[in-house]
Amino acid sequence: MVQRIETGTAEGDALGFSGDLFSGWLEFRPGHQLYLHYIISRHRNEGNTQALLCQWLCDGYDVRVVMPRPIMQHILRKLQFVPSREYFPDQYEDQVEVWCKPGAGQACRNSSPQAGKVGFG
Repeated sequence: MVQRIETGTAEGDALGFSGDLFSGWLEFRPGHQLYLHYIISRHRNEGNTQALLCQWLCDGYDVRVVMPRPIMQHILRKLQFVPSREYFPDQYEDQVEVWCKPGAGQACRNSSPQAGKVGFG
């Protein structure tokens, strides 16, 4: 099972994805995976997005960023993320670009996200 989390919610705040710093949404998936679909920093060039990603990695999340824009790709390269492709049959017709960090959680691979029980921990 997939849980959609938006900024400005208790779940978002618990992950540091707070409405005062960001606008956007992500998905929490089984296996401690966070799929960031969309993010806008409310305070550009202050390092908040990079700090958020680093915190998630330090907390042990397998962080993946779906179809990142060029500015996000720049941040992801600094954090040693690499592009991959995944299939989201309920959202997109074809596979889409997903950036992930090798060695964080499961290895980056072409895959279809799997369903399961969602929770924080």
